[in-house]
Amino acid sequence: MRFTKLSALTVALCVGAATSALAREESAASCASAESQVATAISASQNADATKERSLGQRFCHAGYYRQGVDHYAKAMQLLGNKLAQN
Repeated sequence: MRFTKLSALTVALCVGAATSALAREESAASCASAESQVATAISASQNADATKERSLGQRFCHAGYYRQGVDHYAKAMQLLGNKLAQN
Protein backbone atom coordinates (compact mmCIF):
# COMPACT_ATOMS: atom_id res chain seq x y z
CA MET A 1 0.00 0.00 0.00
CA ARG A 2 2.82 2.42 0.85
CA PHE A 3 4.54 1.59 -2.41
CA THR A 4 1.34 2.31 -4.38
CA LYS A 5 0.89 5.72 -2.74
CA LEU A 6 4.54 6.59 -3.27
CA SER A 7 4.37 5.50 -6.91
CA ALA A 8 1.22 7.53 -7.51
CA LEU A 9 2.82 10.61 -5.95
CA THR A 10 5.97 10.17 -8.03
CA VAL A 11 3.98 9.85 -11.25
CA ALA A 12 1.92 12.93 -10.38
CA LEU A 13 5.05 14.97 -9.74
CA CYS A 14 6.65 13.83 -12.99
CA VAL A 15 3.55 14.65 -15.02
CA GLY A 16 3.32 18.07 -13.39
CA ALA A 17 6.97 18.82 -14.11
CA ALA A 18 6.67 17.66 -17.71
CA THR A 19 3.57 19.76 -18.28
CA SER A 20 5.21 22.92 -16.97
CA ALA A 21 8.33 22.27 -19.06
CA LEU A 22 6.23 21.90 -22.21
CA ALA A 23 4.24 25.03 -21.46
CA ARG A 24 7.14 27.19 -22.57
CA GLU A 25 9.13 25.60 -25.34
CA GLU A 26 11.18 28.16 -27.22
CA SER A 27 12.38 27.81 -30.80
CA ALA A 28 14.51 29.59 -33.36
CA ALA A 29 11.38 31.54 -34.36
CA SER A 30 10.79 32.79 -30.81
CA CYS A 31 14.47 33.83 -30.62
CA ALA A 32 14.13 35.77 -33.88
CA SER A 33 10.97 37.49 -32.65
CA ALA A 34 12.59 38.41 -29.34
CA GLU A 35 15.72 39.68 -31.12
CA SER A 36 13.61 41.94 -33.31
CA GLN A 37 11.76 43.39 -30.32
CA VAL A 38 14.98 44.03 -28.40
CA ALA A 39 16.71 45.57 -31.43
CA THR A 40 13.85 48.03 -31.86
CA ALA A 41 13.82 48.93 -28.16
CA ILE A 42 17.61 49.36 -27.96
CA SER A 43 17.69 51.62 -31.02
CA ALA A 44 15.35 54.00 -29.19
CA SER A 45 17.34 53.95 -25.94
CA GLN A 46 21.04 53.16 -25.75
CA ASN A 47 21.71 51.08 -22.62
CA ALA A 48 25.00 49.21 -22.15
CA ASP A 49 23.51 46.57 -19.83
CA ALA A 50 20.63 45.89 -22.21
CA THR A 51 23.08 45.65 -25.11
CA LYS A 52 25.10 43.08 -23.16
CA GLU A 53 21.94 41.02 -22.45
CA ARG A 54 21.03 41.22 -26.14
CA SER A 55 24.48 39.91 -27.06
CA LEU A 56 24.10 37.03 -24.60
CA GLY A 57 20.66 36.28 -26.04
CA GLN A 58 22.12 36.13 -29.53
CA ARG A 59 24.91 33.79 -28.42
CA PHE A 60 22.54 31.39 -26.68
CA CYS A 61 20.06 31.37 -29.55
CA HIS A 62 22.77 30.77 -32.16
CA ALA A 63 24.08 27.89 -30.04
CA GLY A 64 20.59 26.32 -29.97
CA TYR A 65 19.80 27.19 -26.34
CA TYR A 66 16.60 29.00 -27.24
CA ARG A 67 15.03 29.27 -23.79
CA GLN A 68 18.17 30.78 -22.28
CA GLY A 69 18.47 33.14 -25.24
CA VAL A 70 14.89 34.35 -24.88
CA ASP A 71 15.47 34.78 -21.13
CA HIS A 72 18.36 37.13 -21.89
CA TYR A 73 16.25 39.04 -24.40
CA ALA A 74 13.52 39.37 -21.75
CA LYS A 75 16.12 40.70 -19.29
CA ALA A 76 17.26 43.25 -21.89
CA MET A 77 13.69 44.41 -22.34
CA GLN A 78 13.26 44.66 -18.57
CA LEU A 79 16.38 46.84 -18.36
CA LEU A 80 14.85 49.08 -21.02
CA GLY A 81 11.59 49.34 -19.06
CA ASN A 82 9.63 47.18 -21.50
CA LYS A 83 8.23 43.69 -21.50
CA LEU A 84 8.95 41.03 -24.11
CA ALA A 85 5.80 40.11 -26.05
CA GLN A 86 5.39 36.31 -26.06
CA ASN A 87 4.24 34.63 -29.25
